[in-house]
Amino acid sequence: MSADPSRVELLVSRDARLIAAVEAVVAHASGRAGLSPQEQAELRMATEGACDMTFSRAARNGTRNPLLRIVVSDFPGRVEVSIEESCGSPSSAAHGGSASFPTAQPESGRTALEEVNIDLEGGQVRTVLVKHRSTANPRPHR
Repeated sequence: MSADPSRVELLVSRDARLIAAVEAVVAHASGRAGLSPQEQAELRMATEGACDMTFSRAARNGTRNPLLRIVVSDFPGRVEVSIEESCGSPSSAAHGGSASFPTAQPESGRTALEEVNIDLEGGQVRTVLVKHRSTANPRPHR
């Protein structure tokens, strides 16, 4: 686990190979943040679901060949994934809210993702997923 935060920004089209690359970046960031393998899987699944939802929303809004801007940031103990449509016309989605993404259900009864925010900013919908390391998964010793 690294104490220095990092940020990776990707611009991807709807291609399974590129989504797999996004999942690899999320897995790397999750490992740097000290998330358990279960927590890493939850975040990867949620990220894939959020990307699919964003691509579907873009198609419903008439955007041809949408691109997603995905920013993955890791910090000690948490990972944030921001997903937004990079180009096209403004979305007609509601301001703010929450959504459900396919995630593995944690055994502890905690929600798989602590925060899921969907905001309309500058005419574009941005989904932010936040996954914290559980207290049962203490920081590894260096």
